Amino acid sequence: MWKVWPINLKKTKINLAGLVGLLLVFLTTTGFVQPNIEDHAHILNKETKTLITEKNNRYFQTKEQPQISVITVKRLNKLTPKALNRLKRSVFIIVGQKGEKRNVQIFSTKDLHGAFTADTRANIIRAEVGKLRSHNNATFNEGLRFVFRACATRVDQQYQYALDKYDLSTSEQNKISHPHRVALPIALALVFLIIGIVYVLKRFGRNSYNPRN
Repeated sequence: MWKVWPINLKKTKINLAGLVGLLLVFLTTTGFVQPNIEDHAHILNKETKTLITEKNNRYFQTKEQPQISVITVKRLNKLTPKALNRLKRSVFIIVGQKGEKRNVQIFSTKDLHGAFTADTRANIIRAEVGKLRSHNNATFNEGLRFVFRACATRVDQQYQYALDKYDLSTSEQNKISHPHRVALPIALALVFLIIGIVYVLKRFGRNSYNPRN
């Protein structure tokens, strides 16, 4: 009877090893190994966190398994992620906060530099700069979700994934691709407004100094 115990113990070790292996596979495929949300500054709301989680869960089902992480920190500078040079197929949206000031920056690993050029990153931020400067947290999160969706759209285009509900619409993409075109109607409206004001002032001034006989 005593000779049976070593055999059973050996089988138990094998079973435990198998369970650990299955657990690691499960954690890898469900996205718990490397978290995509680090909210050290307590900025992200529930809707933003849900978007980040659901989109990254879709990425874990692909062959390439890209990742888009959103990290908030309590500082405005030195926002470059420490793991940036060690990773592949990764995008980081870093939000720095100090007092009422916030700084949003986008970083990508070397293999995604073509999809995230300096101009592209700047245009993504510029497209929603009004909301990203807002002191209202709900409004800021709305702008941040746009930034995340813009990054997801670039990643999906890079790997030729089918666009889904988390990606930008065509009109939203135009805000990034043609930022000056979007601002042009506003600029023209301001020009016409100024011309109109000048015309009215000149007309009013001319009539004021016109003597009546």
